[in-house]
Amino acid sequence: MAQKRTYRQTDTGRKAWESGNSGLPPAYRRILGLVQAAACSDDILASMPDCCQKQIQDWLDELETLCFIEALPFAGGRDSAHLPQAA
Repeated sequence: MAQKRTYRQTDTGRKAWESGNSGLPPAYRRILGLVQAAACSDDILASMPDCCQKQIQDWLDELETLCFIEALPFAGGRDSAHLPQAA
């Protein structure tokens, strides 16, 4: 990823993630689960080792366009100390 960012779920994203009928692709649900409070882009990448960085960034961009997540400038340090590992 070009620039580290911190992502967090919006209310719309939370509702979509909680809904079993949202129709979200599995990768989107996985990312939304990772950024419930806030997650650094490095933590998201580390939690999805089976996906390439470009694909993850594309998904993050799409989720941001849909207003399911919002990106914040990376403030340094680790924003999510106990990010769950992908299942």
